[in-house]
Amino acid sequence: MKKTILILGGEGFIGRNLIDELKDNCNIISFDLEKNAKSDDKITFYKGNFTFQQDLEIIFKENKIDIVIHALSTTIPSNSNANIIYDINSNLVATIELLDLMRKYSTPKIIFISSGGTVYGLLDHEQSVVTENQATNPICSYGIVKLSIEKYIYLYNYLYGINYLVLRFANPYGRYHKSDKQGLINVILNKIINHETVTIWGDGSTVRDYVYINDCSSIVRNLIEKNISNETINIGSGVGYSINDILKIIEKQIGNFKTNRLETRDFDVPSFILDNSKLQSIINHTFTNIEEGVNNTYNWLKNNE
Repeated sequence: MKKTILILGGEGFIGRNLIDELKDNCNIISFDLEKNAKSDDKITFYKGNFTFQQDLEIIFKENKIDIVIHALSTTIPSNSNANIIYDINSNLVATIELLDLMRKYSTPKIIFISSGGTVYGLLDHEQSVVTENQATNPICSYGIVKLSIEKYIYLYNYLYGINYLVLRFANPYGRYHKSDKQGLINVILNKIINHETVTIWGDGSTVRDYVYINDCSSIVRNLIEKNISNETINIGSGVGYSINDILKIIEKQIGNFKTNRLETRDFDVPSFILDNSKLQSIINHTFTNIEEGVNNTYNWLKNNE
């Protein structure tokens, strides 16, 4: 029997890719502020506000849900510190209300898309690769809230037996990405396509683990199929690239473009790469190399402006 999966943030970057990956083998319910303009008889769409519990409860009343995939956030790292109370209320408190609904309607499992790029925070100077056991010291409200949600999910597992997967994504890039402020690779490619200047914060030495979104969605599908539960797993390529490396990769494939450099932002962690040993011990995934991923993303963006 097909599983019924509720995807919170179904119109977002991660959500839309997950829907494409899962819709052929699962009954998909998508929840977001807006419904997809394109009809799809494989998907049930609900429109609503995540902070209004009644908007969510109607979904649980009308459907027997097997898994909730929580891929929704009302903030991003760069703006979360500006209004911390809003971040807490609209993300942390709303997620606790979601967990209460899952308990009320006996929904057995939640998959939470957390943030490997922010929950670990500042690392020791000599350290760059982080495992799931790394100490967590976020330096922005976005990361603190993500980590707090993780902790409450553990609590609801302990108290009420709700199963979970916490997936700490690295820096995903690829199709359906909308933001012009978050997601370096997509932001750069969109700027180039629109003949705009690319803004770089700092000297370009900041190192990140960039992961192609198709890899992320494929990994989620495999973890669901294997029925992996009650684990926290890094989802990253295990390879780090500096901003300058990314600029060179894009320039080599696409050609020259204008850049403008500004001062380093205070919420940017200097370097992080996610150790994916735990993930590989479970599913042994082959990640898309950065050149292929960038090229695929560029071509998709050109054809889907």
